[in-house]
Amino acid sequence: MKVKKQYTLIIFYILISYVLLQFVWWAYHIISLTKLIDTTQELIYRKVFMIAGEAFVFITILTVGVIYVIRSYRKELFLSSRHKNFTLSITHELKTPIASSKLFAQTLLKKELTKDKQKEVLSKIVEDQNRLQNLVDNILLASKIDESNIKLNKEKIHLYNFVNDICINISNKENFIIDVSKDLCLSVDVFYFTSVIQNLFENAIKYSSETPKIIWKAELSSGKIKLSISDQGKGISEKDKLNIFKIFYRAEAEETRKSKGTGLGLYIVNSIVKLHGGEISVNKNLPIGTKFIIILPQNG
Repeated sequence: MKVKKQYTLIIFYILISYVLLQFVWWAYHIISLTKLIDTTQELIYRKVFMIAGEAFVFITILTVGVIYVIRSYRKELFLSSRHKNFTLSITHELKTPIASSKLFAQTLLKKELTKDKQKEVLSKIVEDQNRLQNLVDNILLASKIDESNIKLNKEKIHLYNFVNDICINISNKENFIIDVSKDLCLSVDVFYFTSVIQNLFENAIKYSSETPKIIWKAELSSGKIKLSISDQGKGISEKDKLNIFKIFYRAEAEETRKSKGTGLGLYIVNSIVKLHGGEISVNKNLPIGTKFIIILPQNG
């Protein structure tokens, strides 16, 4: 497919070159005919200047068109590559929990297990189904965002309880610290803002060590709330910082990736934060790791 696209670009360049050569050729003929009809130097100079002016306008328009076409072509090529990566990742993300759940269910059917073991196996199945549910929710949410079809239904929440409840459902309590006043409130759409907290927390766990330590902080300043999540993982390169909020973007190549993901999480986070009238940025968490910072109006 990539070779075919390169051939398309080569043919395009050949056609442009042919158009330019034809223009030069006809200009030469016009000047030659002018000399045959009238040898007056003034008339010849006028014709030359006229052709030069028309050539300038023609080449300028042609150059603008060529630049636009090439940029559009490269953009489409880039998006095509992203879609390919997304297809590969989504296939992997769907197959893994499905295969795992099937294996655990077959174990329950074929083997006599103790109640404790049964409970453990059932917990694994529920965990896999939750992963599938989150994946499907992210895909649907990204589609809804892309269609600009979201209406927020804001309500007042206690930020500490909100973050704590979400994190406990995802991970063990020892994996995170919430440094937020229990009196601090925020006006958000609970359904959509839950995805913001979930995706940031899961992202922090995914790129951290086996025993992650994640810190949530929040403070109120001039009617705005600054919410941050810090991890001690491998961090994000300066190059990737420019792209991580774009849809389907992943820092690792899908064929060699070691971490789970679809390239939707941070795109959803960024989009929902903006819908709430806020902004999000990413910084280094000294000495190691990453820190995401969200600034939102308290009663927006």
